[in-house]
Amino acid sequence: MTQLVDDTSVRTSVDVSVPPSRAFHLFTAEIGAWWDADKHILQAPLAEMEFEPFVGGQIIDRGTDGSECRWARVLAYDPPHRVVFSWDINVQWQIETNPERCSEVEITFDALTDGLTRVQLTHRNLDRHGPGWETMRDAVGSGWSLDGFAAYADSDRADQLPTISDETMQARLSQTKPYTVMLLHATDKCVRPDVDAIIWEHGRRNMALVEAGELLIVLPLSDDTGLAGVGVFAGDTDRVTAILEGDPGIQAGIFRYELHPARGFPGAALS
Repeated sequence: MTQLVDDTSVRTSVDVSVPPSRAFHLFTAEIGAWWDADKHILQAPLAEMEFEPFVGGQIIDRGTDGSECRWARVLAYDPPHRVVFSWDINVQWQIETNPERCSEVEITFDALTDGLTRVQLTHRNLDRHGPGWETMRDAVGSGWSLDGFAAYADSDRADQLPTISDETMQARLSQTKPYTVMLLHATDKCVRPDVDAIIWEHGRRNMALVEAGELLIVLPLSDDTGLAGVGVFAGDTDRVTAILEGDPGIQAGIFRYELHPARGFPGAALS
């Protein structure tokens, strides 16, 4: 429910059944999936939205005709706790180009319990819009709702997975490609901090392999099992063996590796 905080601010909140980090991601990166498609000032129907994830970024609406509307500037970006953006829309519901005549929208994400987050939105400084600002306050006061976001976030829970048909499975399986999975083990020679300089160069080489498209996923591990990392390579085991024999950590004997042929889906990535 949206509430009047004071004459120049309105506030609404909702509790969602995901942790703050996930709620923050859904609110920003996936804004186009839950935003009310009727709430925009484009001439054409809304096709997609983009929330640029950095201070100085913008929120961009794109129409079905290719038009764009950049109606907000990201003023604070602090995942997973808080995000603030400007409301660059004037009382005539057109783009406001003077930053001093724009209000601000702040969204906070507070953990209530494990897996439950309170998302609170405050639209403030509405008087900055100048004469007639009260009409803007009344409009956003009745228009701001997080119900759509809450429904989208709740549907994101792991126990509500989408249904995958046999046809979808067959289509996906036909796209699999061969990869090589590497398990990197630390040896008795891997004594920190004595080997830190070697590990630094090992990491530098991994970054170069990623940039070259050879190493698709690299995951250093932080438990005490002796397994130092996992990598997924694009090449076959012969090619990956040749690559790893040039690794400074392997050459120094602080790491050893094992390789496993595997199959996977192109485009799989960390997010």
